[in-house]
Amino acid sequence: PLQPLQPLQPLQPLQPQPLQPQPLVSDVHPCNGKQAQESQTGKGKERTTVMLRNLPNNYTREMFLKMLDDHGLMGKYDFAYLPCDFYRDANLGYAFVNLVDGKAVDELWKIFHGFSDWALPTAKVCEVSWSGPHQGFKAHIERYRNSPVMHKSVPDEYKPVIFKNGVRKPFPRPNKKVKAPF
Repeated sequence: PLQPLQPLQPLQPLQPQPLQPQPLVSDVHPCNGKQAQESQTGKGKERTTVMLRNLPNNYTREMFLKMLDDHGLMGKYDFAYLPCDFYRDANLGYAFVNLVDGKAVDELWKIFHGFSDWALPTAKVCEVSWSGPHQGFKAHIERYRNSPVMHKSVPDEYKPVIFKNGVRKPFPRPNKKVKAPF
């Protein structure tokens, strides 16, 4: 047999709690204005690859690179990748950038952590963090050279790019058969 329902107890009003500030990514960033010397693997190599988050989804790779260059970073990065959703023709809101040295990392971090002066209207605020698990120019070349994003069917504007002294260079050719992403 079913038991009769018990009457509901009145709800107690919630007491407002003061908001606690949440740490920004840079608060846990070991660099904090100094050159980054510890690698992801802990072998003391300089970390140079960062991830920028909360980018406007309607930015193109060209707009993203222009933003970096317009803020004095031309020639200070050698790899950039703004992942995109091919079907929506929009980026995923984050990008990877490999800087040429720790000084350039510090410069980018100071400029773009908390950045909100976008070329297009948005309320997004950029956050910078270390890229992981891949760190460094060579690691990103190896990560992407055989990736489906490098397939010949993918338009160039969706692919990662490399630079030397601010000049775009051809991406190293795949050393395996690249599968189409679609």
